[in-house]
Amino acid sequence: MQSRGDTARQQGFRPDIQALRALAVLSVLLYHLWPESLPGGFVGVDVFFVISGYLITSHLVRERERTGRIAVGRFWARRAARLLPASLLVLAVTALAVLAWAPRSLWERFVAEITASALYVQNWRLVADSVDYLAAEDSASPVQHFWTLSVEEQFYVALPLLILAATLLLRRLPWRAVVVGTLAVATAASFGYGLWLTDWSAGAAYFSTFTRAWEFGIGALISFVPFAGRRVAAHGLALGGVALIVASTVLLSGEVPFPGFAALLPVVGAALIVWAGGTSFLIRAGSTPPVRLLGDVSYAVYLWHWPLIVMLPFLTGHTLTPLEKIGIAAASILLAWLSTRFVENPVRLSPRLLSGRRPLVVAAWAAGGMACVLAITVTTGAVVREEEARDRAAVADVLAAPPECLGAAAMAAGGCEARALDATSLVPAPAIAEADDANRDECWSSGDDDSLNVCTLGPETDYDRRLVVIGDSHNNAYLSAYERIAEERGWRLDVMGHAACYWTDTRTELATPQQTEACATWRGRVADYVASAEDVDAFLVTRSSGGVDADAETVDGMVSAWAARPDEGIPVLAVLDSPRLPSDTVQCIEFDPAQADARCGRPIDEVLYDDGQAEAVQRDPNATAIDLTDLFCADDVCAPTIGGVVVYRDGHHLTATYAATVAPFLAERIEAALG
Repeated sequence: MQSRGDTARQQGFRPDIQALRALAVLSVLLYHLWPESLPGGFVGVDVFFVISGYLITSHLVRERERTGRIAVGRFWARRAARLLPASLLVLAVTALAVLAWAPRSLWERFVAEITASALYVQNWRLVADSVDYLAAEDSASPVQHFWTLSVEEQFYVALPLLILAATLLLRRLPWRAVVVGTLAVATAASFGYGLWLTDWSAGAAYFSTFTRAWEFGIGALISFVPFAGRRVAAHGLALGGVALIVASTVLLSGEVPFPGFAALLPVVGAALIVWAGGTSFLIRAGSTPPVRLLGDVSYAVYLWHWPLIVMLPFLTGHTLTPLEKIGIAAASILLAWLSTRFVENPVRLSPRLLSGRRPLVVAAWAAGGMACVLAITVTTGAVVREEEARDRAAVADVLAAPPECLGAAAMAAGGCEARALDATSLVPAPAIAEADDANRDECWSSGDDDSLNVCTLGPETDYDRRLVVIGDSHNNAYLSAYERIAEERGWRLDVMGHAACYWTDTRTELATPQQTEACATWRGRVADYVASAEDVDAFLVTRSSGGVDADAETVDGMVSAWAARPDEGIPVLAVLDSPRLPSDTVQCIEFDPAQADARCGRPIDEVLYDDGQAEAVQRDPNATAIDLTDLFCADDVCAPTIGGVVVYRDGHHLTATYAATVAPFLAERIEAALG
């Protein structure tokens, strides 16, 4: 008499794998909705990778043994028919939802990520953002989760090509031995690279295809090793696998470098369950209607849940409530069932559509679907660029003939009435605030660039004063102020900035070892520049607090670096750091510009941090602190808009427009310090 597991195997259906899929998608869903309750729920994607590696490799092996060849075109066509209908539907709906409800300031980035997702390169875009000092702080887009699909699709493209190349080069050797050996080498290489890259840049490692390939590889390798143990052994393996996965969802968190050794927990757990085969207790679990349903629609649940999580707060204007989270979970499952029942299955199973069609026909359908999504994003991009050009022209007109009380002037002049704060009068328009940045390459070094880029503002000779200006991104956020000071006062300002790096002798650990070394080298070049600088009236310095109060080591580093200047008679002027509002401040303004200050402002004691410069100034006999806090905060509240101007382009980098309005007050305080 056949067991239930034997029957399942013959029919090609694995209830245990459906149960595993249900567990994986449920862990991801709970993690995204309640991360504090399931801090390691993100490992669900690792479970999916193992399943995919096993199933796809098993399919290719069976085809090779049955027909003597692998039809790569048909394989890709089947994958496209299985995955693209649902994913392109979600992308199209999300693109339209972005245009309808997302803040205008996010359109450009969101549609760019939708484009990357439609082309299945979203993971590489996120890799680039993870090592970009400024982009790394961006809030998640509604399609960020498509990075996993991008990795998976790239695996589907690469795997058959790798197998064909290996068997062609080693055609004299047994086919299975060649494939197993090739997969083993590729898996080991990917795992080793993942360990190295996780240590070098955890953000880049998390999204990279090359650091994740070993997870597919583990699934692929176990497909060559049939499980021959007794049922009790299968039960034990499955139970151990479930325990490892559940433990990883609880024990791991975003603080743990991942992937790497930590990823072994969910990967080995998933591999044990899959390898145990269809004879474990998970057969019964996966055959129950609720679990089987969740397993059947797990792919679509994964697609739908994240756009709902990201987009709903744009509609409500507040963070998700517990009831809304429950609603999102239910809606994700309902939408998944609907899209699977009425879109995915009909498209891929109907002979009139994609079922059994030639690869070129499927490719044409896939290209058409992608083109529909890209048409939305390309059109949106064109609209965004046109509006940005118009908004920039409006900013230029305002700054050319500034009205009374514009920007910082509204704070500095007693009783000054700021212009009405509505969507049409704010400058820059919130939609372009993120791009309102005067910084440029000749004044700036970023990432692992260790070169000292110095731009000279104002006259190079016959100047009234010469200031050497040194700092991090908060320094270069003042560039429009420096330009205005140089132009109006005839000063020469030599400006140099580096991402997350400032003038100090203390070593600072940045996102990657390369960035840390680049910062150290850049500081050495700053020291050389300072030592050789002549005819300098002052060194103007800044430091971003990073959202934490400075410790004693930070203060010591600044005092030590400043003391090395060639002449202690040359003063150091330390511009204290500005308040640090939430990163979504611009979107908060857009939601209701008229109430922006009330909704989006923050108490000063919550957003103003001690950057350590004030204490360093006290320890240097010829240093002065320049405090501009009164230009950002009044009545113990720090506002996101001041005098009709949007203050920040994110939560802590000034817009070029507001920085320009600070210029006259900064110049006056420099003069007073040098008086």
